[in-house]
Amino acid sequence: MRRILAGRTPEEWIGAIAMTVVLALLGFQVVARFGFSRSFSWLEEVSRFAFVWAVYFGFVIAAEKDRHIRISLHIEALPRRPRLILFTLADAVWLVFNAVVIWHGYWFTMSMFEFPYISQTTGINLVWVQMIVPLGFLLMSVRIVQVMIRRWQGEEEHVDHRKGD
Repeated sequence: MRRILAGRTPEEWIGAIAMTVVLALLGFQVVARFGFSRSFSWLEEVSRFAFVWAVYFGFVIAAEKDRHIRISLHIEALPRRPRLILFTLADAVWLVFNAVVIWHGYWFTMSMFEFPYISQTTGINLVWVQMIVPLGFLLMSVRIVQVMIRRWQGEEEHVDHRKGD
């Protein structure tokens, strides 16, 4: 048990908790609907919110493990130094994209604090759901930079995960 718990990042814990919430709420909704002919509309909405957060934390986990989708077959044929340069260039473009999303996501989130958009079912301000966009991309950017540093220090070599571990 200790081996399973050890070495997990906060993103993995939050993603796992969010998915557990999704499964528990949807499971309860199924039992309530088909077992007791009772339905709770807020359960589906809250589970949808938790699912969105779980997906974004999944993005962060994939970035941390350098397992995002990329076409790297042609890069694998290159010597180590040019390969590092190309991966760094690709990651730099990715970071620029993330910066744009963070910037616009931040201002969108701030506008939702000023002009709240309230959920019909739960009555909460949807800013708490939308906040995952800039937060997720910020966390993803941090993990991308960490992978880039590990790659240049020689601690991590890109592995084509389609070939298996």
